[in-house]
Amino acid sequence: MAVDPSLQPTKPELSVLKLLWRKKALSAREITDEVAPEFNWTYSTMRTVIERMCEKGLLKKKSLDGINVYSATVGKVALLSRMILDFSDRVLELDAAPSAVMFAESKLLSEDEIRELEKILKSETRK
Repeated sequence: MAVDPSLQPTKPELSVLKLLWRKKALSAREITDEVAPEFNWTYSTMRTVIERMCEKGLLKKKSLDGINVYSATVGKVALLSRMILDFSDRVLELDAAPSAVMFAESKLLSEDEIRELEKILKSETRK
């Protein structure tokens, strides 16, 4: 069940997605202010990353009062479950996905999201 690597977000892309999952929608400047220091990147580098994420379908761009505002098009649980299933298959060579219980201490996921993740992982295991 290996996933096409072009569909998997890179580390910087994942940082942008995590930020947008928390904040919902931000301008390129706001994204850069939060994410660029982690990678020691310039505004123009971050703009390139953001535009590529739009091309990959990870973000959508909307003009709001003359400013482009970006939001995630992929849901947190949907993407994380896809990444977990891919890692379980491709790297660990597991026949079944791990239990979502192992993510109980995650700062990224709420209890409801962990339950949703567990449902997805269980349903994929049955296939």
